[in-house]
Amino acid sequence: MRKALAAALAALVAVMVLTACSPEYAPGPTGTVTDRSAAYFKSGGWRYRLTVTTTDGRRHDFRVTRHDYRSCFHGSTYPTCTRR
Repeated sequence: MRKALAAALAALVAVMVLTACSPEYAPGPTGTVTDRSAAYFKSGGWRYRLTVTTTDGRRHDFRVTRHDYRSCFHGSTYPTCTRR
């Protein structure tokens, strides 16, 4: 009984850790990707940012996930580039 309980608890902890490591950020505005940046912080790991220029010419800088950063290149259309 104790082994089964320990296994179930370990599985629950593993699921909680994996879901906590997958952050969700608010989506940025629709536009053309004009800049990408990645910075490493010793305290928090990698942080990825995209800069998008909207149709009215405004630039918006926002944080994205690693998947979005790797999918969106300079000149691509955001958020369409994230759906690969």
